Amino acid sequence: MSTSFDQTLSGLDSCGCCEGIAVHTPVEVSNRPGLSAIAYRVGTHAAFKQTLVARLSDPSRPALRGLTAREDADFSVALLDAWAAVADVLTFYQERIANESYLGTATERLSVLELARLIGYELRPGVATSAFLAFTLEKVPGATAQQARALGVPSRTVLDAGIKVQSVPGPGEQPVLFETVEKIEARVAWDSIRPRLTVRHPVGWDTDTLYFDGLATGLRKGDGVLVTPYGQDAIFRLVADVTNDNDRQLTKARLTNLPDGASAAYGAIFDGYEKGRPVAPFVQPYLGKTVDAEDLEADARKDGFEVQKLFDNLAAARDPAPRLVVFRARAAIFGHNAQLWESLPASQRYGEYVTVDTGQGLVQGYKPGAYAGRENSWIEERLSDYHGVGPNDKFIFLDNVYQGMVRGTWIVLKQQDEAKAYLVTGAAEVTKADFGLSAKVTRLALDTRTYWSDFSPRSITVFGHSEQLSLTRFPNPDATVAGAVVELDTWVDGLFAGRNIFVGGELHDKRGVTASEVATVLKVEHVLTTEGFTRLTLTAPLAHTYVRDTVEINANVALATHGETVREVLGGGDATRAFQSFTLRQPPLTYVGAATESGTATTLSVRVGGVLWHEVPSFYGHGPEERIYVTRTDDGGTTTVRFGDGVTGARLPTGQDNVTATYRKGSGLAGRVKADQLSQLMSRPLGLKGVTNPLPAEGGDDAETLADARRSAPLTVMTLGRVVSLRDYEDFARAFAGVGKALATWTWDGERRGVFLTVAGADGADVPEGSELMKNLLAAMRAAGDAGVPLTVASYGPRLFRLKAKVKVGDDYVTEKVLAEVERALRAHFSFDARDFGQPVTLGEVLAVMQTVEGTVAVDVDELYRVGDEDSGPQVRLPAAVPSAASAAELLTLDPAPLKLEVMP
Repeated sequence: MSTSFDQTLSGLDSCGCCEGIAVHTPVEVSNRPGLSAIAYRVGTHAAFKQTLVARLSDPSRPALRGLTAREDADFSVALLDAWAAVADVLTFYQERIANESYLGTATERLSVLELARLIGYELRPGVATSAFLAFTLEKVPGATAQQARALGVPSRTVLDAGIKVQSVPGPGEQPVLFETVEKIEARVAWDSIRPRLTVRHPVGWDTDTLYFDGLATGLRKGDGVLVTPYGQDAIFRLVADVTNDNDRQLTKARLTNLPDGASAAYGAIFDGYEKGRPVAPFVQPYLGKTVDAEDLEADARKDGFEVQKLFDNLAAARDPAPRLVVFRARAAIFGHNAQLWESLPASQRYGEYVTVDTGQGLVQGYKPGAYAGRENSWIEERLSDYHGVGPNDKFIFLDNVYQGMVRGTWIVLKQQDEAKAYLVTGAAEVTKADFGLSAKVTRLALDTRTYWSDFSPRSITVFGHSEQLSLTRFPNPDATVAGAVVELDTWVDGLFAGRNIFVGGELHDKRGVTASEVATVLKVEHVLTTEGFTRLTLTAPLAHTYVRDTVEINANVALATHGETVREVLGGGDATRAFQSFTLRQPPLTYVGAATESGTATTLSVRVGGVLWHEVPSFYGHGPEERIYVTRTDDGGTTTVRFGDGVTGARLPTGQDNVTATYRKGSGLAGRVKADQLSQLMSRPLGLKGVTNPLPAEGGDDAETLADARRSAPLTVMTLGRVVSLRDYEDFARAFAGVGKALATWTWDGERRGVFLTVAGADGADVPEGSELMKNLLAAMRAAGDAGVPLTVASYGPRLFRLKAKVKVGDDYVTEKVLAEVERALRAHFSFDARDFGQPVTLGEVLAVMQTVEGTVAVDVDELYRVGDEDSGPQVRLPAAVPSAASAAELLTLDPAPLKLEVMP
């Protein structure tokens, strides 16, 4: 009967020579899920040595019974110690290899690269940021387009792709180079297009404000104005006040309220509306129509006329602005200040009692006075009773001499709310004596006596010294620019659907604050009347509401991305070599955002002997004649181009320097320049004056880190290029280049269930609607998903919170270091990367984070609130909104402003 090794050791232990010696290897390996590193070693040096020493007493090995020494100085024990060290080293590397074999535990970038490639995933390279550039062209002030061309300054130019623009770096920044990626036509007229600021001045009886050209109108408060509505009788109004608009060089006159029951001043006495010149024959077929810009351009090419000449002809035929009659002087009727009847002497009222010799005898009686018999008409004297020389004469006498009231001008007789206008057909200075008065006055001959009997000389006011003034164009009644339709101030030729434009100005709801945005034109229409304009319909409503007279539109807009074009010779092909490879000499290779599954597209273009070869993810499945290559980027960002072996992918043909590459270098978040930083033209085509980026550069991302790869690589397997479930939408978006976080939820439009996706850009950046990243993401998801499922993607709402707290620091610790560590812990725990959409912040969570810092004895939080809710006082829980049908989710993070941390006594 054999004795077990353990029994033998037990027997030996009775003598005490093997006390404490036992077999300790192999150690059982067990790991729970979710560990960042796995345990894979079956033993360590001490365990291996102890096991080997224990084996010396193995009864099944009689040859070892003579080795009874156990001291480390013994040669045999020293040999076992050396082998234990060998086993220790082997198991250490075995464990490291095992860790590098799993995506969740690998620490080497190469391991992650190779593991990801097993499922066809390549670590995402850095992605270039993009920015829309607004160009301005050289102008010749005061010169026509033809004169400018004669001076060598074109009114339009073609800007090819590849125009280089460099940023002006701020403190601690490096200059960044951008290049345009599209070819555009640019025009001087497109530098600053204004929205429709004015309309033809409306003139009606109820018009309360008039706008006149220039500042030297001479208008004063109390002046009379004869307003003639188009096709109606005139109405007389008074000027209530006058103000000058220096910015627009016009005079604004506000009129008094229209009296109740006011009547016409006197027929259509003055037609203030003139007609413009007739339009040219080739314009006639389009006059009064609204025409699509592309249709008009096609007609112009077919019929052989220029669209701009059509616009010029319509502008020349435009009706002049309406004119008004303004009265500069006031007068009264002669006799308005005559004495009252009762105050006249009796001799004038009744006459004198006299005796007259008639030749036949003396006769006694009253000799009539000068005004005898007029007692009933003296006070209520009507103009017609005494101002006419004869029954058909049309004269009135003023109270003084007025030089400005001459033949051909107009006067207005006004009595209380009644006013009538007359044309002066003659004027003279005469001496008038009546009612006991005598004076040198102006006698006016008028075109008619109509309505004279309605006026009393004592209460009448005569407005005269008339002058015609031209009204300017009336400010557009719509004081804002908003929505998806923008009417331009004139006709603009050459704009078509698909054009990107910049719209910027002062915000209507935040006066003094300006903003800009990029919009894409969906449709262009020309309203072809002499009062016409161009109407733009945009693909989406404007994000802001702007003050109309501050808005400027620039249509010389081109998309640019971070990076500089490089052209280099890679080398010569050798048909005898399989998988020939070359290295790009100017890393990093630029990748740009695209509507692909990964969200990126390379800028590398490889030609062999002038023929373009194509990049593929791998050689697998390709034939021997296909002109393809693969690229691999190492940990240092260097890119290698590898060609086929003649079995999977064609070999390179033999030649000298016949392999060339064109690519761009530069990418990552370093390209996120601020607004208006891209202002240095490094290449300047003829006529190009300047450039800027009204909006900051957006999108872009640094090369994918190991942590990102661990999270993103499995997502490609989970979706397999298809988007079906909510999780698929979320995973697809999260793996998309430039997206930092994503959250998908169901929504309901009243008829169908749809998907609402909240996204955040890399490093917490906003993803504006209409941005290249947003457009690419939407296009890629719709291509991978079900077109029948409504999809809405919105950028998240970044929200901040603040806190104020006291910290009691242990006596053995440095206060400054503990406070700094508390702040670091808070910022790490409440950072963009660590928080989720809709995740609230609680007081208990804040206390727990602070109290985990070594050296912290006690914590007292005095203030905890969301930025903007300061007045609500300390709160126990700060909510963050979850997605809804109307708005995206919020992400609540700690305000980057310095924390208010104090020391508790």
